[in-house]
Amino acid sequence: MAVRRQVREQAVIALLSAASIAGRVVMEPIPGFQPTTVIVMVTTMALGLRQGVLVAIISTWISNLQLGHGIWTFFQMLSWSAVAFVSFYYGKTKWSRNLLVSAAAAGLLGIIYGMVVSLNGLLFTRRIIAYYLAGLSHDLTHAAGNVAMYVAFGDRLGKLLRKYSEAYFGQK
Repeated sequence: MAVRRQVREQAVIALLSAASIAGRVVMEPIPGFQPTTVIVMVTTMALGLRQGVLVAIISTWISNLQLGHGIWTFFQMLSWSAVAFVSFYYGKTKWSRNLLVSAAAAGLLGIIYGMVVSLNGLLFTRRIIAYYLAGLSHDLTHAAGNVAMYVAFGDRLGKLLRKYSEAYFGQK
């Protein structure tokens, strides 16, 4: 039975990663609009921190095969793992079931993602604040995209994953 549970879990992680990868690649021409942050957020809130981090790392690594690898790949994995970490604790609050509050939280996670990914600027310059501010418009676009995507599919995906988790793993 333990093997069956692992296979189910791996299949769901693979499916969520594939959705995230496809969304990143397809939406690449639209700056800041990518479903990965929302998918990582919802996965973590519904299934757990380990699953969210796995989706974050797999999504980044595989999608960057198409989009391009570089030193930023490590920082993207770190950033989406930070998103998973924050989402894990946010998911334990009473606010996590409210659509509008969670959509705003998804927007905030876009800003957090941008802050963490901008740490790669320390490799090139000591003026990290100026480096971050130069990319702030992109982060604000990312935040707006996250809000829109959470409203569009985040809440429904979360309900679906919570049902799945309760049915197959007995988690609530």
